Amino acid sequence: MHFLFLTSSICFYLSNQLLVMIPAAETNEAASKTANFVQCLPYKFPSLHEEIKFLLKKNIIQDNRLTLWNMYVLDRSLIVTSLGSLLSYGVLIGTLGTES
Repeated sequence: MHFLFLTSSICFYLSNQLLVMIPAAETNEAASKTANFVQCLPYKFPSLHEEIKFLLKKNIIQDNRLTLWNMYVLDRSLIVTSLGSLLSYGVLIGTLGTES
């Protein structure tokens, strides 16, 4: 019964973590792809449309990304790192009481 409780709580908290991190990482990747595309747009307009070029450059300068307390941008490497650290600590805690 104890093992079932631990397994279900691990699955619950891991799924909650992934439900937050995966969409945020995908959003940041889509935002960077869009920013790269928009950076090329001013060169495709004729020189008569300076106002459109100005608005595009103004919007490119703004950095809109999902971060962790404005310290680290959420991306795929953060997801892999967090899963690895959870696995490492799980193994360490699991072997805490055993003697060799």
